Amino acid sequence: MFALLGNIEFTVAGGITGMEQRGTANWAEHARIKGKPLLEWIGEGLDEINLSIELHPKLGDPEKRWQALREAKSKHEPLALVLGNGDYLGPYVIADNSLQHRRLSATGQLTSATVQLSLREYTGAFTRKVLATPGLLNPALTGTASVTSKLPRVVSKFLPSPSTTQMLIGHAKSAANVLQAGKNLYDQVKSGNASMILGQVPQLLGVTERAIAPLQGLTKAAGLFQDGADLAKLGEDVLGSVTGARASLNPVDLGNIVERFDASRASLDQALTTMDGARTRLAGLTAQVLTRRA
Repeated sequence: MFALLGNIEFTVAGGITGMEQRGTANWAEHARIKGKPLLEWIGEGLDEINLSIELHPKLGDPEKRWQALREAKSKHEPLALVLGNGDYLGPYVIADNSLQHRRLSATGQLTSATVQLSLREYTGAFTRKVLATPGLLNPALTGTASVTSKLPRVVSKFLPSPSTTQMLIGHAKSAANVLQAGKNLYDQVKSGNASMILGQVPQLLGVTERAIAPLQGLTKAAGLFQDGADLAKLGEDVLGSVTGARASLNPVDLGNIVERFDASRASLDQALTTMDGARTRLAGLTAQVLTRRA
């Protein structure tokens, strides 16, 4: 999946050939006597996104796909825009759509065309719709205890229980966030002297400890996931590096803290590198959840 606008899915195989993003700033121009005008920034402009889409029978029914875009525009509603890698860009409205006919049948039926779809950022009140459909990720719960917990009762009764894929993604995101927070703390501490580093050991142990539960959850969820052997190994490998980072700091004293800290930091860096290596794999799972296929 390339992107999802509301319930409209765009894929490269389905004809997406280009995407252009545009951002502007609003400046007021004030005339000055015997001088060039002065510009004054008054605010940011609305972001715009332009999509180029090819319509062809091999990519789906051109008439139906064009009609779907026209109907979405006619409803005058902001729609959530999500990229295939899971990034939520926010609400957008369809500001303009144009159809350039390439080929028509003998009876005037559309067989090939190019669509230019213009989206504009919507800054008004907007609530992202969460449909009670199995496999739909609840963005309000991503990375929270509700997602990472194994107990169904913590999920609202108005929402479906998270799927195995959702649980796996939630654990992975939680672990990645904790590891990044740990790296930030290590980077702050590394410039200190031995005494200062020694004083920060409890905080360093604390942040690495918080990564253990989501990594264990990731490994367990991956074990229940079809074709999840690589993700189970990911959880085990990252957990091994985190455990190594903790072991390097216990026990420590003023004489060995600098050496032990460097070893611990190297293990944490390895944990982050391993987790980053699975980013594409996890993004693919996120896309499946967003399109309600997992």
